[in-house]
Amino acid sequence: MVSTNMGESLIHDRIWHHAQRRPDMPAVIDGNHIFSYRELIERAERVGGYLLQLGAGRDQVVGLSFPRSMAGLVHLLGVLWSGAAVLYLDPDWPQQCLDQMTAACDVSLILSEQGIRVLDAEYSPSAAPGVLAGIDGDSLCYVVFTSRSTGVPRGVLVEHQGAANMAAALAETFGVGVGTRVLQFAALSWDAAMCEIFLTLSAGGTLVLAPDAARVRGAALAGVLRRHAVEVVTLTPSVLDAVPVVDLPALRTVVSVGERCHPDLVRRWTSAARRVLNWYGPTEATVAVTVGVCVPGEDIDIGVPLPNVLVRVVDGDGRDVPAGVPGDLLVGGVGVARGYARQPQLTAARFVVDDQGCRWYRTGDLVSQRPDGTLTYIGRDDNQVKLRGHRVELGDVEQMLRTHPYVRSCAATIVGDRLVAFVVGVDTSVDARRAAIDHAHVWLPAYLQPSEVHAVAALPLTDNGELDRPAIARWAMTYLTAYPATARPASGATPRRQFLRCSSRCCRSSGGS
Repeated sequence: MVSTNMGESLIHDRIWHHAQRRPDMPAVIDGNHIFSYRELIERAERVGGYLLQLGAGRDQVVGLSFPRSMAGLVHLLGVLWSGAAVLYLDPDWPQQCLDQMTAACDVSLILSEQGIRVLDAEYSPSAAPGVLAGIDGDSLCYVVFTSRSTGVPRGVLVEHQGAANMAAALAETFGVGVGTRVLQFAALSWDAAMCEIFLTLSAGGTLVLAPDAARVRGAALAGVLRRHAVEVVTLTPSVLDAVPVVDLPALRTVVSVGERCHPDLVRRWTSAARRVLNWYGPTEATVAVTVGVCVPGEDIDIGVPLPNVLVRVVDGDGRDVPAGVPGDLLVGGVGVARGYARQPQLTAARFVVDDQGCRWYRTGDLVSQRPDGTLTYIGRDDNQVKLRGHRVELGDVEQMLRTHPYVRSCAATIVGDRLVAFVVGVDTSVDARRAAIDHAHVWLPAYLQPSEVHAVAALPLTDNGELDRPAIARWAMTYLTAYPATARPASGATPRRQFLRCSSRCCRSSGGS
């Protein structure tokens, strides 16, 4: 059993201990290359030692700009070894965005394939390392920038104690131990990547790096899982929907994250030898808050809190609500982040302290709690849209359309007074478009029935594997421009429907399989 002892509050210390006990165990698989814990630690310690000589230390943030690779992992751990915190800077992002991130975090050093870059002309390297002794659970571990639903980028400051608790708790929950092969799929700019890396290496497992080609093609990803005998994967429902369920004898734990898990996903991926888990957690609560076990045919919930994580469900006045009553979710405990980089007002608004001195993060998510502590996710308190006077939760529309056996995945968006849906069929031999239309007529009220339904080969995904909703909105605008309706429905009336098949150019631009 993996320990959740908070005395072990530094991720890199746990990895170092595994390297001392089993130095020849595989730590990382990168393509056809297998690297041992000895190789990983020796390289990381060299990077860390050099950063110490450059003055890196507690609560300093070091930029990291590497592609997914063994070298990137080495330098990430090297930053932690120096006592500094990691900020991943995606080399494919606009330079203006990267400049804003580095400025917000006072970054002076950036590590990349080209070497070490010093941003501050007045930066003075130190020749006297020794600050590492001051690193503890309260020290900064990493920074992740996220916009969530507001669209305002903000750097979340995560401490070591939260990262260590998350890694230990999830390793135990997912069944990750010595030698367990875990896929590293998430983009390094997403905090889920920190989770995959930390929980695997701190438990003595083997991290399998997904090549970029496999990250965007379902069949290729299935091939990676089979070839490397991957046992545990954490993927968004959008990615899992695109992966064919083929013979994967080693795969025993599939974790759904980042989006609402749906019944068809649970049905497709659950077997006698494989379980499906549903994981919930915002960046501000160190990635993971709750995990639930999904059972085919049963309601899907987000589970119960992890060890050392506290939750409250409250009303608009901050008072606890009874079991079964929807309310706002607050998260407390060791995983609550320090706050937002250089945004004190936003930090004060989202991170609050109660009368007992306990810090809580306001998630902005609506949930209900059963008497046994299990949480059911309802939606965002700011994610509803209004359509012809009705409040609409797009996720409810999508979930209902997905219940048809011919529909593998779908996405909906609002353009003006129209509800537009895009659907992906289970295969090319079925008409998912017609299936979705008929299903909506039977199961959805008139105001929730799509004005238009389009069949597409794949849905657009972000680098994190989540549904790219801005791209969906652009698709809808393109269709409305190219195929204008001959008549608009009156307010509150059942809309006139157009049924158009997506062009191949549009599907190719999605980046899907």
